[in-house]
Amino acid sequence: MGVTDDADGRFLRLFEDLEAQASGRDLHERLGEFSDLVAGEAADHALADRLAGAVGHRITVTSAGVRFTGRLATAARTWVALALEGGGEVLVSAAHIDDLRVESCSHAQPQETLSIASPLRRWREERVPCAVAAVSAVGGARTIVGLLGVVAVDYVEILETEGRDAGRGRADAPGRGLLVPIAKIAFVRPETRML
Repeated sequence: MGVTDDADGRFLRLFEDLEAQASGRDLHERLGEFSDLVAGEAADHALADRLAGAVGHRITVTSAGVRFTGRLATAARTWVALALEGGGEVLVSAAHIDDLRVESCSHAQPQETLSIASPLRRWREERVPCAVAAVSAVGGARTIVGLLGVVAVDYVEILETEGRDAGRGRADAPGRGLLVPIAKIAFVRPETRML
């Protein structure tokens, strides 16, 4: 009886081991399929979709070498708006994002369909002084501070508030500002401390 019980126990352990191996193979296969599904799903989404899924979450974005951290307030196809941790806000052109860190893995369709010109027009109407970071064709960026005089389809006119020659006429007169193509704008930050 001892020999038979020992043989039965060995067969039982052998079958349990074979069953565990098969279960492990099935799990590994399912995990591989899940990984493929995740990769396939991600392949169908753009950066704007990932950012739209992160609205309301904390993000860090670098544009023109400047890092901003705050809550993502708006995500459009071509721009994002952040409520900064230290106060204030910033608009960042998606075309000039160097890198970013997002706490959310969700994807969504961007709810905002307007261009970056829309919030710029609001600031123009409110006469909010802005710091506009414009990227150079040879690299680097420079910041122009002033009022937004005109916000057109593809450019803004910035009425500079610093370093103006008093003999040139009113600083806020149309046609007296610096024209910057919207495609060259990396980010725009309201300068409320100038008010």
